[in-house]
Amino acid sequence: MSNKIGELYINMPDVQSTLGPLSLTSQFKVSLLLGGPSGLFSHLTKCDLLGSEKQKQYDFLCAEATLPGSTFDMAEEYGSRQGIIERFPTRRIYSDFNLTFYVDSKYNIIRLFEEWMNYIDPLFSSDSKYEGSPKGQGQDKFKQNEDFFRFSYPDTYKKNIAITKFERNFLKNPNKKSAKPNFNNQPTMTYYFVEAFPTNLTALPLSYEGSTITKTTVNFSYSRYTVDKNIGAT
Repeated sequence: MSNKIGELYINMPDVQSTLGPLSLTSQFKVSLLLGGPSGLFSHLTKCDLLGSEKQKQYDFLCAEATLPGSTFDMAEEYGSRQGIIERFPTRRIYSDFNLTFYVDSKYNIIRLFEEWMNYIDPLFSSDSKYEGSPKGQGQDKFKQNEDFFRFSYPDTYKKNIAITKFERNFLKNPNKKSAKPNFNNQPTMTYYFVEAFPTNLTALPLSYEGSTITKTTVNFSYSRYTVDKNIGAT
C-alpha cells in the first residue's frame, strides 16, 4: 500500500476535461411509487387522487428534495490495546428526508398526503370506518366526540419513493445518427427509499401580505435506501 501524497501541482484544465461540468442542484426528479395493489392504493383511488396522469403531476410538483445522509451508531472498545480507544460501527442509522411540493389550485397535493396519513391512522365512528372519499371526511358521523383512531398494518401503507439526480445534458444523444435520445447509460444517480411513509405534514402559513406560490413540506421515514447509478429510464 502506497502512502505517497502524489503531485502537488494540478493542471486545472486537465482536471476539468476529465471530470466534466459540475453538478447542478436544480436537475432532479421525484417519483412517488404509489401504484400496485395495496390498501393505500385503493384508499387513494376512492379519494379520486390517483391515476396515471395525476401520478405524473404529483412528481412534477416537487419543488425541493433533500437527499439524506446516513451514519453509524458506534461502539467503543477500551483496553485491548494499551493507550488506544478502538471504535466499531454497530448499526447503520438512516436519517429522514423531506420533500417540498408546489400546491396546485385544486389542493390535490395536500389531500394526497392528508389521505395517506388518514389511511395510516384511520378514523372510526361508532358504526363505521373512514375509507376514503372524493370529499374527504366531510361527513357528520366523523365529527363526533366519541370517534377514535386505530393504526393500519405497516405493510399496507409503506411505499417506495425514488429521487433521481441528473444533469442538463441528460437528453443529449451521444449517438448522432438516432433521432431519439438514448436514456440508457446516461449519468444519473437514483436513491430508492424502501418502505417510506409520511411522518409529518408541516404547517402551511397563509397571509394577505403579498401573494407567493403556496408550498407544503412533507417529512418521510423509511427502512433503508439504495443508490443506483446509470440505470437508464426505468
